[in-house]
Amino acid sequence: MKLGSASEVYRIIPLGLTLEEARAWYVNRILIPRLRWALAALVVGSIMLSTLTELEQSLEQSLTTHMIVYDLLLLVSGFLFAYGINFLIQVTSHLSDRLWWARNALHRVRLSPRVFSISAFGSAALLIGYWYLPAPFNAAATTVSSSVEMQLVFLFAGGVIFVGAHFLNRRLKLIALVVVGKALGLYGMFLLLTPRTVYSFYPAYEQVYAGTALLFLMLILDFTIMPLWLYNYFGNTSANRLVGDKMSAA
Repeated sequence: MKLGSASEVYRIIPLGLTLEEARAWYVNRILIPRLRWALAALVVGSIMLSTLTELEQSLEQSLTTHMIVYDLLLLVSGFLFAYGINFLIQVTSHLSDRLWWARNALHRVRLSPRVFSISAFGSAALLIGYWYLPAPFNAAATTVSSSVEMQLVFLFAGGVIFVGAHFLNRRLKLIALVVVGKALGLYGMFLLLTPRTVYSFYPAYEQVYAGTALLFLMLILDFTIMPLWLYNYFGNTSANRLVGDKMSAA
């Protein structure tokens, strides 16, 4: 059985364990918790998806609930599925030599984390943006085949968002959420100010409600994320300076 990354092995070596003891420690402290998180994410994602399937008709009756609740929870479900599958791959790669070498090969050939994340977020944005165009969105609201296709695309987009977020540090993840909020706010402003009905399946006043809800969601993200980002940035800077001052004094 493989013992994992260098950082994980580094935590084992100072303990002075034998190889068998290190393997047992690694299984109990690393692999089993990851397996639990993977199963929990897959179960929660499945429950959420089944609930959305049952509530699909009621949620799609309103443009606001369709865009803010139904589509958002589809993305969250896809995110959870990707989260669980990622941990399952990590666990099973420690039990199979072929999977271990395949996983290492993927790590060696991938792009830089920032480029990879930007590509993933851009792909997810294109997929979501396409289905928010009037023709595909109205088709998904009126035909079953288009609705199923839209659901699958949003689940996939949620998984792609997880892949992009997986390679970002905490500070960049917060910035990415702010960018998402601004995109939602801009689209909400468009829905409020455009003189025509974008989605003909819904009455005109539904467009106003949806635009207002998107702007409100942007404000919630701003007032939640910005203080966290500022604290994360300036708090870490102050802590680093304090450590540096102590080392200089010593």
